[in-house]
Amino acid sequence: MTVTRWLVIAGCLLMAGGSAGWADHPPASGQPDRVDEVMGRYNLHPAFAKLGRGLSNALGGWLEIPLNLDQRYSASDTAGSLFTGVAYGLFKGLVRTGVGAYEMVTFFLPYPEGFAPILPTLPYFQQETKQRPFPRTSE
Repeated sequence: MTVTRWLVIAGCLLMAGGSAGWADHPPASGQPDRVDEVMGRYNLHPAFAKLGRGLSNALGGWLEIPLNLDQRYSASDTAGSLFTGVAYGLFKGLVRTGVGAYEMVTFFLPYPEGFAPILPTLPYFQQETKQRPFPRTSE
C-alpha cells in the first residue's frame, strides 16, 4: 500500500475513535439539548446505539482477518498459522458483517432483549485497548 492509503485509513480510524469522546459532552451553552430530550422521552438512545453498532460491524467485519492472523500466529508453523488465521478471519468477518447488516435493518426492534449486542466489540474499538500517545520527552 502507498503511504497515502495508510494516512487515509489512519485518519478514518482516528475520526471514528475520537467521535465517541465528543458525543458525551453536554452543550456548551448550558441549555438542555432538545434532541437528547426527545430521544430520551421515546427511548431512542438504545435503538441508535444498535444502528451505530450494526454500521460498525458491517463496515469493519474485514478487521477480523488481521486480528485472527495476529492471534493464531506461531513462529514454529508460519505457513499453517497464516492459512488458519486467514480462514478463521474470513469466517468471523463474514459473520460480523452479516450481524452488522441484521442490526442495521432491525435497529428499531428491541431484539435481542433490550437492544443487547449480538457480538462482542472488536478489540480495535474497545476503550481499554486504545493506545496512549507517546510520552513527550523534555528537551
